[in-house]
Amino acid sequence: MTLSRAAAFGPRIAALSLLAFAAFAGHAQGRFAISADGQEVTDSTTRLTWRRCAEGMRWDGKACAGKLAKYMYGPAKRAAASGAKGDGKAWRIPTRDELVTLVDMARKKPRIDPQAFPQTPSAPFWASRPGSDDDLNAWLVNFGNGKVHANLGQAKFPLRLVRPAS
Repeated sequence: MTLSRAAAFGPRIAALSLLAFAAFAGHAQGRFAISADGQEVTDSTTRLTWRRCAEGMRWDGKACAGKLAKYMYGPAKRAAASGAKGDGKAWRIPTRDELVTLVDMARKKPRIDPQAFPQTPSAPFWASRPGSDDDLNAWLVNFGNGKVHANLGQAKFPLRLVRPAS
C-alpha cells in the first residue's frame, strides 16, 4: 500500500473508531432491561432486579401511577416481606451498596435513569444495613443529590425493592 493510499484510510479509521466508541457508550447506558409487563427492571451490571416503581405505585403501561408510600424503617422491612410473600419473589430492601448503583450523578434531579425508573422523587430512599436486624439502623440513599446518610429509622421515606435476577 502506498503512503498516499494509507493516508486516505486515516479519516475512515478515525470515523470507525468514533462509531465503535459511540456504540460502546450506548451499550453502557442500556444496562437496564425492562420486563415485558413493565413492572421490573433488571440491571445487567449488578445482576439485580428492581421494582420499576417505588412502593405504593404500579406501572400502568405509561407511567408509575398511584400514591407514593413512605415508611419508617421497621414498617418498610415488613412491607418488603409482605411484597415477597404476595408474589413469591425474593423482594427485599436493598443494601446501601446496591441502591447506590442506581445513582447517576450525570443526571439532574432525580439522579436516576428516568426511563428505567420513572416518577422517582428526588428524595432519600431506604437501604438496609447488613448485620443489623433491628428497626433502627438503616441507610438513606438520596436521589436528589446522590448522597448517603445513616438514619435511625424514625422518619418516613420511600422504598424501592430489589431481588436477585432470575
